[in-house]
Amino acid sequence: MENFLHSNEDIPANRFLWIGICIGILYWFLESLMHITVFGEGLLIEHVFTPDAHEIWKRLSVLGLIIMFSVYANRSINIRRRTETALAEREQELSRILENNPAGIILVDTANRMVSWANNNALKMIGAARETVENRECHKHLCLGEAGQCPVLDSEMRTDRSEGLLLTTEGKSLPILKSVTRVKYNGREHLLETFFDLSDRKKMERELQQAHAELDQIFQTASVAMRLVDTEFNVLKVNKTFVDLMGVDETEVIQRKCHEVFSGTHCFTENCPINRIVNSNTRVEASIDKKRPDGKRIPCILTATPFLDRNGEVVGIVESFRDITELKKAQEAVESERDKLERILSHLQEGVNIITSERVIEYKNDKFRAYFGQCEGMLCHEAIHGSQQACVPCLMQQAIETGRVQMAEFKTSTGQFFEKAYTPIMDIDNRHKVVALLRDVSEKKAATDAIMRAEQLAALGELAAGVAHEINNPINGVINYAQILANKSEEGSHEFEIATRLIREGDRIARIVEGLLSFARSRHDEKTDISISDVMTDSMSLTAAQLRKDYIIVEIDIPDGLPDIWAQAHEIEQVCINIISNSRHSLNEKYLHPDDNKRLEIKAEKMVKNGEQSIGVFFKDYGLGIPKEIINNVMNPFFSTKLEGKRTGLGLSISQAIVDEHGGRLYIESEEGIYTTICMELPCRLESNS
Repeated sequence: MENFLHSNEDIPANRFLWIGICIGILYWFLESLMHITVFGEGLLIEHVFTPDAHEIWKRLSVLGLIIMFSVYANRSINIRRRTETALAEREQELSRILENNPAGIILVDTANRMVSWANNNALKMIGAARETVENRECHKHLCLGEAGQCPVLDSEMRTDRSEGLLLTTEGKSLPILKSVTRVKYNGREHLLETFFDLSDRKKMERELQQAHAELDQIFQTASVAMRLVDTEFNVLKVNKTFVDLMGVDETEVIQRKCHEVFSGTHCFTENCPINRIVNSNTRVEASIDKKRPDGKRIPCILTATPFLDRNGEVVGIVESFRDITELKKAQEAVESERDKLERILSHLQEGVNIITSERVIEYKNDKFRAYFGQCEGMLCHEAIHGSQQACVPCLMQQAIETGRVQMAEFKTSTGQFFEKAYTPIMDIDNRHKVVALLRDVSEKKAATDAIMRAEQLAALGELAAGVAHEINNPINGVINYAQILANKSEEGSHEFEIATRLIREGDRIARIVEGLLSFARSRHDEKTDISISDVMTDSMSLTAAQLRKDYIIVEIDIPDGLPDIWAQAHEIEQVCINIISNSRHSLNEKYLHPDDNKRLEIKAEKMVKNGEQSIGVFFKDYGLGIPKEIINNVMNPFFSTKLEGKRTGLGLSISQAIVDEHGGRLYIESEEGIYTTICMELPCRLESNS
């Protein structure tokens, strides 16, 4: 019957109905049999098939009750079966859940503290087989002690949640999070103990604590002052360096507004680092002045970095402050020394520049800039010499290689002379460089050459005086003898004509010698009233022969009545001779043979500028002309377009000096290949000078 009741299949409803019918039929027969045997009433067949009405009613009532009971029993048994089946399925499902639960689960009998059941994860964590855990005392693995230490059992708590240790069979202790609840199991009170392995979490916590400790140590021992500020400007944390920088206790800083304890020039402005980070979530770095509570200002380099949560939202700002007070002082000292050096270098009369070993100019003073322009970053040979090729030999490289100062003199393309000195140095960046010192010695060289030329002219003057003396005596004799012959000859005769010609040519020789003596005479004469016509006559007397020899046509237009000029005649004569000589050279270079265009035009005219009168003398030749790129340099000392051996480069420079000394002006107009005009303007004689 037990097996029947616990069958998993439902009993058909008509099965108990037929059982009831059969029991009713049996009751009918037994009732008939009882009437015969007990009461002795008639025959059995009569009581079975033909009972009276009262007997039929009674039997049918009993039969109906039996059938109804059979149907009820059939329904009750089926309900019980279904209930038991559902309970069994739930037990199986619960068993599967408990077995496959990621937590370790055991059931402990509260009466004897024995482990009644353990799931697979609990056995795995303990590291033992089921038979070595179940039916064993629980404290061998869980409580690690005897009775009196279990809060649920010994203090009759209903539940417990706490951290503990799980002892494995290998003797290791695993940190666990344990949850204990009282339950019924197999009709007995048990403790359902659930526990999770906290080894990884504990390890992570230890690592996190260590990382936090390390981070805090780094934060506290950082060489820069640091503080953590939230988005409401509240100071959350500061390090020791910040406290030392502020000169206050940490308690006076925490939970106060950042601008209250260390305000700066950017506070309450759009450049506030906190506002900028909150708005743009970007790192901010700036140089600002901060103010301590005692009023002292500290220059700082501020670096502000956003502190983000898991969602990337800004929850705070980490600010670091590097005190640059000493750096500022050092910088100011360096700037002061640099300014002093810069002022010294800017007032030097020499050009100073620094050149790297790669020949690149990285510094120049004002004087060097005046000489060669903005040439920083250029190669030295390009800036100074205008050459694409390095100098040979390169004195700069020699200075670096030998460690000795190298000196030399050179001439630029503009005709200037410079002395240069290269001093090797080791710069702060550990690179070999040279300090180049350039001094313009053009005037010095011009003065030296002028002295030499003056000495040469003085010697020439002495020689000319001696030669003229030697010539004058015989030429006077020739003239006298020719005059005697002319006096004794008849006019118109051949002898008279020869004598007259001898007298005329002798006089011309005497005038040339006199002009040569005048040109070579000492130059200490005072200025006097002179006629530009007389100056030009004397100049032509010394140059006419060379001009005729070179077949140069000379056209002179000097009108009568020009005012006199106040000058030294021989110096103005020297200017005219220099200009005529340059024109002669240019014409000879362009025309190798006689030509109608091989001519020199000289004219003079009165000029009035700003109410002042002057005489302008114009020398125009149709020679080579002067290129535009060098026309501004032709009056510089030592600049010349003539071939080596035929030039000094001093003619026009000396001429300009003479004209300037007389208060005049010398300028040039030219078109290359066509003509050159040199104008000499000299002031007229003033009444105050008479």
